[in-house]
This record gives sequence, structure tokens and C-alpha cells, in this order.
Amino acid sequence: MSRSLPLVLLFLAASPTLAQNSSPVAAPASTTPVQIVYLVEGTTIVTYNVDTQTLNAIQVGTPVTVPNASTLGTLIPAPHGHFLYLLGYDANSNEYLWVYGTDDNGAPKAPAAQRISIDHFFGFQIDPRARFAYAVFGYPIGQTYNSAFYIRRYAIDPVTGALSSSEAEAKYVLPNGAEGTTYCYVQLYGFNPGATTLYDAVGCVGHDGETITYNERSVNSQSGALGSDVQIYSWTNGNEGYENVHFVDNLMFDFVTPNGFQQGVDSVNIYPIQPNTSQPLVQCTASMLEACGYSGGVVHPSAKYVFMAITGDTTQIDRVELSHKKIVDTGNYIPYSVGQFSPDGTLVYAGSPESSGYEIEIYGFDVATGNVTPGGAIPVPSNLDPFYVAVRN
Repeated sequence: MSRSLPLVLLFLAASPTLAQNSSPVAAPASTTPVQIVYLVEGTTIVTYNVDTQTLNAIQVGTPVTVPNASTLGTLIPAPHGHFLYLLGYDANSNEYLWVYGTDDNGAPKAPAAQRISIDHFFGFQIDPRARFAYAVFGYPIGQTYNSAFYIRRYAIDPVTGALSSSEAEAKYVLPNGAEGTTYCYVQLYGFNPGATTLYDAVGCVGHDGETITYNERSVNSQSGALGSDVQIYSWTNGNEGYENVHFVDNLMFDFVTPNGFQQGVDSVNIYPIQPNTSQPLVQCTASMLEACGYSGGVVHPSAKYVFMAITGDTTQIDRVELSHKKIVDTGNYIPYSVGQFSPDGTLVYAGSPESSGYEIEIYGFDVATGNVTPGGAIPVPSNLDPFYVAVRN
């Protein structure tokens, strides 16, 4: 099969013809999980529910415009879907976090339950049980060439979703890039399924390339307090190449691009998550599966599949076979760039760019077989409008 240049996968994805109503309606409340798509149109949140049988979407609730926001950045749903956390800026470039409760359909309920200042913000994660939130902040240190980065913990109010006053959990003193020197940062990478471990990383970029070290911290189930960093893995590129790491279902997936200008030399490595992990359970190169050598990918929430972009408009679905130490082609494809999955992995959302905006294509996914079923689509007015997916239990 001929290949194009490796595709940068869309994480603000899209797709074709609208196969559902576009006016807001009140969907009946249900005890079954509600699959949700949030579309951010400027500073307005529009909510859709996706029917898992018909694979069509219907707009629900009343669109909510965030007051005093000039720009919205990221929308983060709580894992159970009862709260939404919105990151954005006001007209004076001050950064805030807005907290909204949701109704039975997952639509945000105005007014916001809370708005807090988050200047010098670098990242935000909510634990899988929606009891605690963790954020990274970085502050320059006086006249030095360093910044202090803090991981701070918040308790989440189980009724409103509001965040408590924060507690400092960790501190790093890192170069801040002054006078052309190395610039470093801290990132949060999420949790293991049991919410007993938080993954973080310290990255540095300078004249000699980029280096990232990934760590794990224990999480106290009662207080949410974090343990010390324990190194899992690190890489350095020497100004060439890149590694894209995902932590999924107690496995670490590492998409390796050693040289951005040479095709066929990429690889997908899957590691056990343990201190200083170095021996992959699976190492897939082009000799095992052509897609492993030519493209990046995204990992399915089950960790049983990787979705690999093999051309500019085609995603190949490949199965992870840990017992055989390989990744194999299922023979199933999606004719667009895969952007996101529903939290349970039964829905796939892919991108279909249009002249003025794009559409979010909806596909059903059978985790047992790897088969996909085409569904409806959600129109997106502008290419600048991102979307986010969630489930409300």
C-alpha cells in the first residue's frame, strides 16, 4: 500500500452529513450511561447526546455562554459526567477555571458553581473517582533563571463540583529558558484505572534537543495526597525525532519517530508500567506491520487496539496481541482521522474537514471484533471549534 507523509492526528476532530436533529430537545432521563459530545463554539458550550443504537446525535439542553470569558481553552468533564471544568481567559488575559454542574443529559447548568483564578497554570487532571483534582502551576523565581513548579491538590465537592482551597503536593525548581538557556516544564498524564497512581513528566527543551522523564506517584485513596516521584521511563532526541507516550490501562504505549524526515523507521513500543521500564512487551516496526513504521497512532481505551493513520484520510485499526508480542491489522478502517473515543471505547469520533468548518463523524466500535459501524455526524461551524466527549453515569 502506498503511503503519504505521516499524519498528525486530529485531537479536535470532525465528519460528514448530518443525520440527526439540530434543535435543542429535552431527552428523557435514563439510568443507562449517556454518551455526550461537547462542542465549544467561541465561548459557548453546545451539548449533544449520542444514541448508541442508531449512532445519531441530538442537541440537548440550552447552549451555555460562559460569562466574562473572551476565549475558552480546554473543557474537562469529570469522569462521571456530573461536572464540567472550563479553562479560559477574560478580556484582560487573566486565566480562569469555571465549574459547571450538568443535568441528566450532561448539558451544563448555568450559572457556574465556581470561578477561580488560575494564572501561571500548566495542566489539570481529575482522578477517575472524581474526588480530587490536581493542577500544575509555574512561577518565575525572582531574578534567577529558574521557575518553581507546583502540583496542587483540590478536593471536589460531590454535589456542586466546586474545588476546595488547594494543597501543595510537590515542588520542582527548573530552568525557565532565560537568555536562551534550557526551558523546562511539568505535565500531568492522568491516572491508572484504580486511581492509585498519578503519572507526571518533567520535560526540558534546549540547544541539545528535548528530554522527557515520565514518573509515577502513589495516590492516597482517602486524602488524595501524592507520594514521591518514581521514574518510569525517559527519552532524549538530540534535536531529531520524538516519542509520543500514552498511559492506558496499566500499559505504556510509546510511538517513536526517530527522524521526522525518513519514513519506515518509526515504531510502536508497549511497556509494562514499572520503575525504569526498559524491556517492551511488544516492539512493532515496519517489518511486523507497515503502519508501525510509517505513522503515529492513538490508543483505544481498552488498550487492545491502536488506531494508526496510514494516509491523510485513512485510519487503520490494529489489534494488540500481547500474548504473541505483536500488533496485527484487523482489516478494519475508518476513512477519516480518528480524534477521540467515548470513555468506554464503544464510540469513535473522526474528522471530516470542510471548506468553512468540519463535521464530527460518529462510528460504533465492537471491542471484541474490532469492527466499526458508520453512524451520523455533528456539523461544526468553524475549524477553530474543538469538541470533547464524555459519559454521564
